[in-house]
Amino acid sequence: MKPSTSPPKKRLPLWRGIGLILCLLGFAVFLAPVFRHILNIANGGAMAAFVLLALILWQWEGFLRLLRWLWSRWWGKLLLIVSGLGLASLVLLLLVLCGLVISGMRQSPKRDCPTLIVLGCQVRGSSPSLLLYYRIEAAAEYLTEHPDAVAVLSGGQGPGEQISEARCMYQGLVRRGIDPSRLYMEDRSTVTRENLKFSTALMAENGLQGPVVIVSNDFHIYRAMLMAEDQGIDAEALSARSAWYSIPTYVLREALALIKYRVFQSGR
Repeated sequence: MKPSTSPPKKRLPLWRGIGLILCLLGFAVFLAPVFRHILNIANGGAMAAFVLLALILWQWEGFLRLLRWLWSRWWGKLLLIVSGLGLASLVLLLLVLCGLVISGMRQSPKRDCPTLIVLGCQVRGSSPSLLLYYRIEAAAEYLTEHPDAVAVLSGGQGPGEQISEARCMYQGLVRRGIDPSRLYMEDRSTVTRENLKFSTALMAENGLQGPVVIVSNDFHIYRAMLMAEDQGIDAEALSARSAWYSIPTYVLREALALIKYRVFQSGR
């Protein structure tokens, strides 16, 4: 009987196996919100990045050959240097911004403020999304504990919404026992910057006093407070909770939103 002449199968190095497992876990973390109808540039981009990284680890020898081939050409060197520096800078920037977003989570007011501004969020038909539900809960708790405080409910009506976000919050707070006379609806805004701008205008029209407490979900608080500061609003923060499975996606999305805000909207 002739001995087998086929080459022995190569075993996957331990470090690559661990890397592939981490890629799978990372992909799963950002995939989980998709099953709750949460898909945006953050978790979509993160899932694509983990798939690409897993392919590189799986085909590591071929990837190294490609790098050596590019490095042997002047334009390849330039491409690798520029893309490498760009990727490293982007990753570092996102890590820093994610850290800032996380630092703003779990805040509560340090002062008793007479007015809440509750920032709007998606309405599904005529019912609050989970994120908006948590904002309503946080606002109701504060208004119950501070019976002299009033609230400005901020958010217009978007596509697929049967009522405005302000109206949805109004109904939710009234159902929780809050007197309707304490609630003011601002139903024109479509983004956070407008939430704050139009809400403070409504406060001025109705003689409502500051400072204000800004209510939003925990991951959104840092950017909301940054915008409030840019608009000269004297504000405290009240963090509403968010679903645990959505936090990585929303923290990354907020980091990207901070870049967009600083590049395109700062000072407006």
